[in-house]
Amino acid sequence: MATLTQLLGTAAIMYFLHQCFMFYRIRSKIRNIPTIGSDSFLGATLDTFKFILRGHQLVKDGYFKYKGMAFKIPTITTSSGWLIVVNDEQMIEELRKAPADVLSFSETTIDSIQTEVVFGKHAHASEFQVGVVRSPLTRAFPSRFADITDEIVQSCNYYLPDGKDWVTTSLQKNLIHIVCRTSNRLFVGLPLCRNPEYRKIQEDWTVHVMVAAHVAHLFPKALKPVAKLFVGRVESMTRKVEKFLGPIIIERLENDAKYGPNWEGRPSDLVSWLIDFAPPENKNVEDITARVMFINFAAIHTTSLTLTNALLDIAARTEYIKPLREEMQEIIGNHGWTKEAMGRMWKLDSFIKESSRLAGVSNIAVGRKAMKDFTFSNGLTIPAGYTVAAASSGVHTDPAIYEDPESFNGFRFSDMRKNGTNEYDPLRHQMVSLDPTYLLFGHGRHACPGRFFAVNEVKAIMAHILLNYDIKLPGDSKEVPAGKYFAGSRSPAPGAEVLFRKRKVD
Repeated sequence: MATLTQLLGTAAIMYFLHQCFMFYRIRSKIRNIPTIGSDSFLGATLDTFKFILRGHQLVKDGYFKYKGMAFKIPTITTSSGWLIVVNDEQMIEELRKAPADVLSFSETTIDSIQTEVVFGKHAHASEFQVGVVRSPLTRAFPSRFADITDEIVQSCNYYLPDGKDWVTTSLQKNLIHIVCRTSNRLFVGLPLCRNPEYRKIQEDWTVHVMVAAHVAHLFPKALKPVAKLFVGRVESMTRKVEKFLGPIIIERLENDAKYGPNWEGRPSDLVSWLIDFAPPENKNVEDITARVMFINFAAIHTTSLTLTNALLDIAARTEYIKPLREEMQEIIGNHGWTKEAMGRMWKLDSFIKESSRLAGVSNIAVGRKAMKDFTFSNGLTIPAGYTVAAASSGVHTDPAIYEDPESFNGFRFSDMRKNGTNEYDPLRHQMVSLDPTYLLFGHGRHACPGRFFAVNEVKAIMAHILLNYDIKLPGDSKEVPAGKYFAGSRSPAPGAEVLFRKRKVD
């Protein structure tokens, strides 16, 4: 009779052989696409873990090695174990235009954020919150700009130094607090946006989603249910937020049922907008609360990373502070502290865009999972089940697209808007515009719907900070602390510190 050790050994061998067989079966469908890394089972298995730490460099290497073509990389971040990267503007355009039932953005998100593990039953739920972000939330920003400004001022007063001496501050940690308060001033209003317990849940949730996704990627498919035991906390965190939002949602639903959706005094906030857009089966406390959390995750995560990168860049390149302040003061003097004024700050927009061009949040963009075989016009076929994306880090540092692309030029894009020969250049080169040469927010119908809110929020916070605070790096350093990468995603240096002091205004 076989011992337990023998049974486990046999099971391990069978698992190894099965994995080997599946590897070559999956690879056979894309064998004609060149590989960055190894094509063998053992070599590619090792390279999938190399992608975790060096994915950003592998993507960039592949972009310049196979320019105008496509390449593949073994990775743990896709369901097939391979990421196919296209390196041609025409192919990016075809990615953008492909129907969702052929190349799916949603399925890519499910893989990349591991939503089935992290979000549980909400992983495949209706995405009605996307329409809310695209329409009422974005439209509300100008009319609610005074409220947002008030929250920026109050939160900066609380989290940033207020004295005349330089004080060292943990940048990202404090910016997350400021962004969370500012965003939720629009989302849920006063006094909830300032409630420490509510904000802590939203901030912790934002960090949890990314950490949980990274952890879940390390588990093979057969062990994903085990991963959920460690990282699947969405239900428990939702219940905590329901304590705050539940009574509000119930009251809104009851009033809507009694008086209709336009009753006098109905708040214009995220809760109301979600109720308006929700299908009947989702008009309940749990589903509305979950969408508030999803939107908070997207808003806090992207905005805080972008703002942290930009302030680290300005702290290292203090020569930009004077011309940025001059632009701000002139425009505010003519147009007041308004959303319109933010739109006229071309230099500020350019500086933030340039910061994100070189730092950004990911080295790939326009990710799509093929639900059916998809063939590009050049003959390349993406088989069903495989993930394809564009190499944003390669595009953003391509000398054929950008002059001296590895160098930071804070006014690169404002100069392009001002001196361009095309009548559309003033629009094309602003940060929120979609273009195959700038992929921070993706491209096409599935580009980040919250980019208008996020960019204007970053600009408003950064403008307030530069007009009211001096900023520099410790030791007057001119070198931005190196960011950290995980599977192609980038975040600013953890714990990066800057020095602030209250600005003396004549």
